[in-house]
Amino acid sequence: MPGKVANMPPMKFAALPHENILFPVPYAENEEHKLIITNQRIVQRSAAGAVEVPTKEVHTVARQMIRPRLAAGVMLLCLALPLAIFGAYEMYSVWGMTAAGPLSLFGVQEEVDPNAPPAPAPAAVDVPEGEDAVDWPKTVLLTRIIGAVCLLAALGSAIGARRLVKKKRYFVICRAPKRMVKIEAKDEIQQTMIMVTVSAVKGKAPPPK
Repeated sequence: MPGKVANMPPMKFAALPHENILFPVPYAENEEHKLIITNQRIVQRSAAGAVEVPTKEVHTVARQMIRPRLAAGVMLLCLALPLAIFGAYEMYSVWGMTAAGPLSLFGVQEEVDPNAPPAPAPAAVDVPEGEDAVDWPKTVLLTRIIGAVCLLAALGSAIGARRLVKKKRYFVICRAPKRMVKIEAKDEIQQTMIMVTVSAVKGKAPPPK
């Protein structure tokens, strides 16, 4: 008979006398809360253990916002800029010139109707000096493909850079003598809620027993 796996219930918060839970609201006893703020203490739980600071010892509360992926976003943006410039230059250098068909890159000759009039040769103005008039349309096609690929890569890098730069993490810093608690919030609204709650009880001693 297979053994049964015991489900460990979440650790309950033991409130002290005259202690009221201010965050989170509403407070569910059957759920695990990583952060609990009362009128007497701040309790932060993590996999490494629990950190507890009496609210009467907290003398400073500040907010902090960081962009953890800012460096990667700047690197992508620096990559997108030269790609965009090079791609635009490649496209502009062959703008308006006659290009070969896409199948010519694979050595496939397009079928020509025997009854159709012969196609005109590339105009002399399209072919730079020293270039072969027959191979030049294929060069124009390759140049356009390279330019388009560079522009698409620049666009993708710019979009990726924007997403990385927009990524934010919010913290509330609570300072007490000889210790500090760094509380992470899921968004700016929760950061404000935590900061207002801690500010309302910081430096205040619990009521007499």
